[in-house]
Amino acid sequence: MPNEQLKHERFFRLYNSIQMRLYTYLLTVVHNRVDAEDLLQETAIFLWEKFDQFEEGTSFGAWAIRITQYKALEFIRRNKKTRMVFDDDFYEKVSLCSPQSSSDVSEREEALRSCIKKLPEKYKTLLAMRYKKSIPIKRISNLMGRSANGLYQTFSKIISSLRSCMESYLAQQL
Repeated sequence: MPNEQLKHERFFRLYNSIQMRLYTYLLTVVHNRVDAEDLLQETAIFLWEKFDQFEEGTSFGAWAIRITQYKALEFIRRNKKTRMVFDDDFYEKVSLCSPQSSSDVSEREEALRSCIKKLPEKYKTLLAMRYKKSIPIKRISNLMGRSANGLYQTFSKIISSLRSCMESYLAQQL
């Protein structure tokens, strides 16, 4: 087998092992599936182009997540419409403890689904508008006759509530 083919196989084996981790991180930062998927594609291409610079014997996951962080921050700077919901420290912690396996992701997705079901209908509607339909906060505020700042506060409360619910749910699963 030629060296180039071995390089391709090795890269894709390593990349596939952390792809979900990278996507989860990107989705956490940009809060939009389409943007997260686009960024994941950009990141994969960049990782492939720089794969020769990856040092054998070091953690591919750590190398890839660091590059993914830079790509995400670059995206946020380019796209002023993307608002960071949390501070930089939160995103750093997410990158360090993002799920190691798809089973962990499945458990977290199940927890999130369960917790969303418990939300009042008005909050479910807001989440669907923002995250399923990717409607900007300003447009939602116009549609609902509420201030954008008030909506940001509401989303902050919803996210905090979901986080607490998910922590309880996952603790009960142990």
